[in-house]
Amino acid sequence: MTTETAAAPDQQNTSDLAAPLYVAWQITNECNLACLHCIEESGPGKAFKDELTTEQAMGIIDQLVKSEVPYVSFSGGEPMVRPDFFQMVERITKGGVGLKIETNGHYLTKENCRKLKDLGVKAVQVSLDGATPASFNKMRVHGRLESALDGIKNLREAGVPIEINFVPAKFNIKEIGAAVDLAHSIGAYSFYTGKLMFTGNAVRTWGITAPDENDYPEFFATLKAKCDEYMGKMRVYYHEMGLLEELRYRLENPAALFIILPNGKVKLINALPFTCGDLKTDTLGEVWAQFQNAWKSPRVSTFIDRLAEDPNIVSRLHQWEEVGGK
Repeated sequence: MTTETAAAPDQQNTSDLAAPLYVAWQITNECNLACLHCIEESGPGKAFKDELTTEQAMGIIDQLVKSEVPYVSFSGGEPMVRPDFFQMVERITKGGVGLKIETNGHYLTKENCRKLKDLGVKAVQVSLDGATPASFNKMRVHGRLESALDGIKNLREAGVPIEINFVPAKFNIKEIGAAVDLAHSIGAYSFYTGKLMFTGNAVRTWGITAPDENDYPEFFATLKAKCDEYMGKMRVYYHEMGLLEELRYRLENPAALFIILPNGKVKLINALPFTCGDLKTDTLGEVWAQFQNAWKSPRVSTFIDRLAEDPNIVSRLHQWEEVGGK
């Protein structure tokens, strides 16, 4: 997702908690698609060389379970390309942690959807960046709208709750009403969207992806109308903040969540280059304490201030810098 707060839990003072309320875990950077807007710059052949082994991943899951983290999402890249994906799903759901899968939908076969249901996955969020094959396939290079819709149909038949995520672009923003209608027609219970963020692949593709700012008022007006139209039938969430507004808000109100990268390092938030620990070497408790310290670091606030003057510094997002210290 590009709008991380859209699906985040309610805000709570992090100092009151012994562990995060929500962990967004990018379990691999490998992906079968090469999306124009991908914040992680993932794609075919893009797996990190030092991604967690199965044994290391299971150790982290055991810590999440022991710390009673209530909710975790598996994303990527495409999480379902990891050979041990279902082993990880089984380990975490049997430990009592609520699990959501964020996927492009191309691996949602009937058998895989039955497994997700049997293992107690709470929801599967599928990205549909367009209501037509032309727009979806343009945004999601190597992807096919028909494949994603087939996967969603398999989820529905298996009884797995469905969420839809939509990222606006120059060539799909006018389809937002149709996209919400499509989400409802295929059985989604939630729809999430917000502004396209100037991060990841979008930095390089901005000229062909970025909507005209003058299109956003109509975009959000349509969403408000759809929110009212589907009240009680499907939840329509939309986040109107831009990237800079989002980061300034988070600086003052850190959410009780963090991001686990495919190699075990932990980020404060996708849209910042700062890490606060490494779960290959640090315990979850140590990383959580470092996370709270990291948001107070002058380096973080200075980066956000600099972003207001030079939006291009987001090109550093994958040049990680450790903050927070033990």
